[in-house]
Amino acid sequence: MPIQTLAPAEQKFASDRVTRDSYSNLRRQIRTGDLLFAAGNYPVSRMIEHFSNSMFSHVGFLFRWNDRVLLLESVEDDGVRAVPLSQYVSDYENSGEPYDGRLFLARYNGDIDAQKVTAMLGEAADLLNRKYNKEEVGMILARLTIGFGHPVENNTYICSEFVDECFRKIDIVFPRAESGFIFPEQIAADPRVQPMYEIALSTQDVASTHLGGMNMIG
Repeated sequence: MPIQTLAPAEQKFASDRVTRDSYSNLRRQIRTGDLLFAAGNYPVSRMIEHFSNSMFSHVGFLFRWNDRVLLLESVEDDGVRAVPLSQYVSDYENSGEPYDGRLFLARYNGDIDAQKVTAMLGEAADLLNRKYNKEEVGMILARLTIGFGHPVENNTYICSEFVDECFRKIDIVFPRAESGFIFPEQIAADPRVQPMYEIALSTQDVASTHLGGMNMIG
């Protein structure tokens, strides 16, 4: 049986390298600009993971507002939006259930000062409610399967394009795949992006060393 080679991001985020803990124990460590990577079990998630040869299907970035942690992301049904991160943990899409998959926190290992944070959030605010680029998903699949299709500028965004656009605003440029597209994989595999934790979505496998709980209000 051939040995399966792990994608670079999967090597970085391997279970033996990343501590898993509850969101209530981790949320106070989250900074504005931190990244959230998702490895979903939904049909579209599986498709993205398969065709991008990655464990990850989704990426967004986080910001703190008062005592809340909000996720800025682009999703299929809503486009660019901001949601409390706690919804992923306990009430994903108002289902009463956590996100079906795995969630990882990561941090760009570089200087993101207050001025850059303001610029990033300003760009994200300008892009709020922009549509999710469903056509680009189709082009990605066509490019990867039959060699047809290329990125286009049309003011719609898949999740990784949205994150890439916001980070480009502060002169942080992530590499792109050979196809010309950017996936969650390219952002996660960037050597400047460092894994922090996996968010436990149940009471199982929570790290024994806790950092102090907080109420999940966002």
